[in-house]
Amino acid sequence: FLHTRRLLGRFIYPCSITMATRMLRCAAVAIASTAVASAANIECDLAIVGAGAGGAYAAWRAAEGGEKVCVFERSDRPGGRIHSIRNLGPKQDLVVEAGGYRFAIKTINFGADMVIKTPLTKAIVQELKLKNGIYNPIPTQWDHWMHKLVDEDNQDVGFLTLVETMLHKAEEYGAKVRFESEVVAINLLEETPDQGLTVRLKSGDEVTAAKVLFNIPQRPLIQLLRNSDGPLRHVYPEPLYNPISYGLLKLYVHYEDAWWQNYLGYSAGPFFNKDAGAPDPSLPAVGPAPLKGAYHDGDVRCDGPDGKCRGFLQAYYGSDGIEVAGGSIGGAMRYYAPFIDAVRGDSATHIKPEYAAHHRVLLEEVHKSLVELHRAELDAKNLTAKISAMRPTEAVMSFWSEGVEGMFAGCHMPKRLVNGSFPPLDKLAEDSLEPIKGWPLYVANEAFGHMRCFAEGSLAMANEAVKRMGIPDPLSGWLNDVELEHGEVKMPMTDPFFLEDTILRADEELVV
Repeated sequence: FLHTRRLLGRFIYPCSITMATRMLRCAAVAIASTAVASAANIECDLAIVGAGAGGAYAAWRAAEGGEKVCVFERSDRPGGRIHSIRNLGPKQDLVVEAGGYRFAIKTINFGADMVIKTPLTKAIVQELKLKNGIYNPIPTQWDHWMHKLVDEDNQDVGFLTLVETMLHKAEEYGAKVRFESEVVAINLLEETPDQGLTVRLKSGDEVTAAKVLFNIPQRPLIQLLRNSDGPLRHVYPEPLYNPISYGLLKLYVHYEDAWWQNYLGYSAGPFFNKDAGAPDPSLPAVGPAPLKGAYHDGDVRCDGPDGKCRGFLQAYYGSDGIEVAGGSIGGAMRYYAPFIDAVRGDSATHIKPEYAAHHRVLLEEVHKSLVELHRAELDAKNLTAKISAMRPTEAVMSFWSEGVEGMFAGCHMPKRLVNGSFPPLDKLAEDSLEPIKGWPLYVANEAFGHMRCFAEGSLAMANEAVKRMGIPDPLSGWLNDVELEHGEVKMPMTDPFFLEDTILRADEELVV
């Protein structure tokens, strides 16, 4: 799959690795293609718009079930808001997770009203035999039961590996994947939806499909339907207008000398600074630079002399105006926004001091904040001058906001009801799955799923969509024991890292 990305803008027709299997599978695909083409000239049984987690999963399952699948991705990469940036650092062996990157191996009941539950993600990781490891080694903290994807040496490989592997599986079963191919409209092929649909690309090309699954966030999906000709332009799919979106920021800084680990012994646990006098937590101060990260979140390799470590430290992960005891982490997204080069095409900015003056200043400001946050420990070890003289050599800052084309958000949540409560957990997903009555259109995306800010919501919707399409469960039976019921939850499930006071309650007893 990684090789096929070089063939951008073209359909890829992989079959299998061995010649014998290749001939059998390609023959089967050819027979199926002939049969489908003779029926209303349909080119794709299923057209999937978006190659994120839900789109890749639906492509894999549908192709495995014998469907002729076409995947269209507007970007030059898969994953959507799963965005693993590889080959970083002086040795080009480090990974930064600029987007989604974790899953829970057990149900985590966090406090009285929060649950993290990702059984489908866990089952897929196991079925694909993707090696995974503990995200936070401290067993008393809530994210200890979160896992990340690793290699045989337990080094980060990037959560994008999950999406890439599912797409590769789909291609092995004959799916066609096309990058840099933005879908701009869906129209009728004949007079009624059951006679087929046309999928129009920005290039002007059109592809015919029997059904379409949208694996794109709320704003791009609404705009696509508005751009469509004919009946779709006059339909108001109310569930799709329900979610509200909010931005997210992730910032990782790289040091050739991972001083927080080498000198202070900090390899796990959260940290943050706060503005005790902020009149409005959404408004940043001139300094220090906002910090809200975790020592265990960042690709660090301890392969230097005497085990000396190097790598990335997560300096910020969250949104704006987070309240904490004694103050707030004020307006981080507003503070860092001027340092972003551009967010229209990609959420992530690669920051290096030699690139531009504002890159150098940003690295200096973040470093000063980190030193100030750790001043007591550094003073105690007589290390303040030594660490103050250091500088990060590079950074990655990802800004998931209104400005990122094709995304327009970091995460989503449903609107509250009139009485102030949240709707039943699965209501939005159920209402959005087939948003337009009588049309073979399906939706699978975090924006509408039960688990906000996690791939699980998109995967669960894709799984239900595939079921409604009549595609059988895998013969191997790996789905049989996956518990997809969510139980009684008082509010939409999400990442507790975004909640007020979460990091102060990190040692609270968890029920798993």
